[in-house]
Amino acid sequence: QTGTLKATLTGPLAIAANKASMPFMQAFYRGVLCNWLVCMAVWCATNASDVASKAMAVFLPISGFVALGLEHSVANMFMIPFGMLNGADVTVRAFLLGNILPVTLGNIVGGAVCVAGLYYCALGTKARV
Repeated sequence: QTGTLKATLTGPLAIAANKASMPFMQAFYRGVLCNWLVCMAVWCATNASDVASKAMAVFLPISGFVALGLEHSVANMFMIPFGMLNGADVTVRAFLLGNILPVTLGNIVGGAVCVAGLYYCALGTKARV
């Protein structure tokens, strides 16, 4: 079929179906690890002084989460509906309860507990003058 994208949709359809059918705890832990890396990228970029350092600080952790196939709720809010709109066998219930819920909870734990919480425990708060 010339002029269509049907031949290139097999990957996104499979990705959407796999993401929506993942066991709850697997999606949760993938979300924790993913947002740990994403928050570390932001944290490192905030502490870098020049643009090249900021770019490298963001590039490495984000490339890592993509290469490891970890789950980020915002990225999944595009990938799974894209697959659904193009014919992936994914229900709205599977999308919301099978992926978005556990991944979002994992992202929250990864960012709040594993990054911010550990930094708070290690460094405390600034002293008030």
